[in-house]
Amino acid sequence: MNCLQNLSRSSVSPLLGFGGNQRDPSSSFLKMMVPIKANDPKSRLVLQAVSDAKSSSEMSGVSNKEEKSDEYSQDMTQAMGAVLTYRHELGMNYTFLRPDLIVGSCLQTPEDVDKLREIGVKTIFCLQQDPDLEYFGVDIRSIQAYAKKYDDIEHIRCEIRDFDAFDLRMRLPAVVSTLYKAVKRNGGVTYIHCTAGMGRAPAAALTYMFWVQGYKLMDAHKILMSKRTCFPKLDAIRNATIDILKGLKKKTVTLTLEDKGFSTVEISGLDIGWGQRLPLTLDKGTGFWTLKKELPEGQFEYKYIINGDQWKYNEAEPFIGPNKDGHTNNYVKIVDDPTSVDGATRERLTKEDPELLEEERLKLIQFLETEA
Repeated sequence: MNCLQNLSRSSVSPLLGFGGNQRDPSSSFLKMMVPIKANDPKSRLVLQAVSDAKSSSEMSGVSNKEEKSDEYSQDMTQAMGAVLTYRHELGMNYTFLRPDLIVGSCLQTPEDVDKLREIGVKTIFCLQQDPDLEYFGVDIRSIQAYAKKYDDIEHIRCEIRDFDAFDLRMRLPAVVSTLYKAVKRNGGVTYIHCTAGMGRAPAAALTYMFWVQGYKLMDAHKILMSKRTCFPKLDAIRNATIDILKGLKKKTVTLTLEDKGFSTVEISGLDIGWGQRLPLTLDKGTGFWTLKKELPEGQFEYKYIINGDQWKYNEAEPFIGPNKDGHTNNYVKIVDDPTSVDGATRERLTKEDPELLEEERLKLIQFLETEA
């Protein structure tokens, strides 16, 4: 089953796409978090062992996977704002958040379906897009076909773009609705995964715990962080909650940069992510490059790209930074009237630990049940 079939991720490398926050990958300290299967605490030592009997071709395959893991880990560290490491070559890894809820990394072979069936999994909930699968050479169709052989497990795909907090915010309502219905239909244990199980999957699990299972957001987050190294985007969860309860409101903003003989000016960030760009138009009469953009409520960082490769912020517009990597970005904040009822609700629900009113939780459940 696939609840999303028409989304695609930018072909731009996530690392290269972060021109506004670039740093030399060789200077990054990458914490080695070796995945350990929840039901085999000794697997770390087993998986790290390499037999002397390995052929040169087998060793070449392992080396290639390690290189891809290193590159992916660097991209993830850059994009997520936290030091995270994923070792694809060590196989699937996962963590029980609750007896009925698991967050983990991607399935790599059809046999991984059997491993999940053995621990009571009834729903495999995949958040990966095709480029994610292709990057590590995962044959999703063989995994799906294998799962279909059984009547006690269901494989579902609901795609969210990797390293993209805004896409996560926009997709969470539909994704959690599909998850909610699958759990009601299948019962048992639910396995939520993305590629590494460190961003999209834990965010979806936290949202489910927050909206459906009655947890306060930060209580669920404490449980997660006590058990798994990851970095879910909490602001995406807060904003998705408000989008459902109060509706997705948008306003048009105008962003400008004074021309200084530039051949092109683009913007990255905003609601499109750092891996994509939007072109600005030069008004020769005023001497400014301009972009009009409709944005939903929230705060969005961005940066200008001059002549295709020079990243800079505009001192004439609001900016924030330097951040921990020494970079400064512009930002725009779209807010509702704080004196209005909706504005007061948004202010309450954007606090670090938002608490849902009973009628709000009921409204969320109603949405999840009726969302197509």
